[in-house]
Amino acid sequence: MEAKILSLEEANRMLPLLRRIVRDIMEHWSLIVSKRAELETLERSGASADQSRVAEVKEDLNQLIDRINSYIKEVEQLGCFVEEFRRGIINFPTLYHGRKVFLCWRSGEEQISYWHELDETFHDRVKIEDPSEFLCENPLLSGPHGTSPTP
Repeated sequence: MEAKILSLEEANRMLPLLRRIVRDIMEHWSLIVSKRAELETLERSGASADQSRVAEVKEDLNQLIDRINSYIKEVEQLGCFVEEFRRGIINFPTLYHGRKVFLCWRSGEEQISYWHELDETFHDRVKIEDPSEFLCENPLLSGPHGTSPTP
């Protein structure tokens, strides 16, 4: 699937839906971490472990992983990417002065106010100073009004 290129305005319009999905991702991630810890404890107890309980925890864990994968797919179908589950960090592909970068949003933030390079992370993000620098279309690849230039 090819990534969409989103304007800052388009990305911000997605936030009401993304807030709900990201909340579910964060909740399920927390449950996955807990189940993994429980499974490790059971497996460390070795032969004394209740094998039916081990199987039950593994089944719960698999169901949680399936569910979180479905949430990730929902985010990706919107054209975004989950950078981090625990803190609910989402990246949105966009163009900054004609080159691809990510707009970056974290759960709890009112709007998208940061961006970073493709090979960087949340920790490298930079405050957006001029929203007009983030374009939905590469002006070099399209003509006026978003149409392709004639050869």
